[in-house]
Amino acid sequence: MDSLAAAAANCRCSRVVYVGNIAFHAADKEVLDACELIGPVRSFRLAADAATGKRKGYAFVEYADDATAQSACRNLHGHLLRGRELRVGLAGRAGRRRGDHDPVGMDDAIHAASLVDFSGRRHAAAVASVTRYLAGLSRHQLREAAAAFEGNKVLKEHVPSLDTAMEMVQRLLDMAAADAAAEEAKRKRRESASAATADDHRAKMRKLEDGGKATPVPAGVACV
Repeated sequence: MDSLAAAAANCRCSRVVYVGNIAFHAADKEVLDACELIGPVRSFRLAADAATGKRKGYAFVEYADDATAQSACRNLHGHLLRGRELRVGLAGRAGRRRGDHDPVGMDDAIHAASLVDFSGRRHAAAVASVTRYLAGLSRHQLREAAAAFEGNKVLKEHVPSLDTAMEMVQRLLDMAAADAAAEEAKRKRRESASAATADDHRAKMRKLEDGGKATPVPAGVACV
């Protein structure tokens, strides 16, 4: 077996998954129950705006191990909940700071390959070459590829490995969505912490200023 195919088959990358495209009227328990169809959930966080409480349509779910998280990406992806198909991608991967026009890299390409079920596919042997090729593409290029070939059944039937490549492209885009959501959550936490620090600093300054002022003497009381 090719070394890349072996790496994809044995990939262990993250216990955390991003679940997107969640209907805003879906109850927390409905989403959690759907996630628990795959296996026990260690932690579950449905994203919402801190100021308004309005949901953002995605959640982060931590499973007991990498294998269960990968199973969620394969089996929960596309699950219909309240009329919408869930989109599930790996999250919580280390070292993700690439830009929109940088190559996604071999690590993420291998992660994407690990989420594709190659059983019964005519071109499963092409996984290594597809993985190498996709590793050199940027997220921008992946989105362009997905848009160009979406719904083109004729090409998928006649171009070897195209269906496999496009499934891996979608997996990589789902992982990019997970990264973007995680970065947004981190930014919000930093902004919240910064605002709290600024408020605390202003409160301390007010105390210092108040402490330096003379205590006002009530009217009608003589100073000694």
